[in-house]
Amino acid sequence: MARKIIWSDEAIADLATIVGYIAADNRTAAEKLGLEIFSRTRLLTDFPQIGRVVPEENNPSVREIIIEPYRVIYELNLNGRTADILRVWHAARGRPEL
Repeated sequence: MARKIIWSDEAIADLATIVGYIAADNRTAAEKLGLEIFSRTRLLTDFPQIGRVVPEENNPSVREIIIEPYRVIYELNLNGRTADILRVWHAARGRPEL
């Protein structure tokens, strides 16, 4: 059974901010990044452990997909069979609050 992907309000806001910022200078690049993030996160439905464990968390359920320079941080909910996208974060901004 495929895992369901749930985007948190924070992750949606993060992505909107990032894409909006990039679009101000280059709309094509912004669209490409947004599509790449959605494409990579869609893989979580069948391959939920594709990302690495977030080093700062040291929790095997909290993982991330790196799309340089961004970190798509998600949590695997084993009981609910979901992958919850928590944040989309620029790596230079330090550690995100989860």
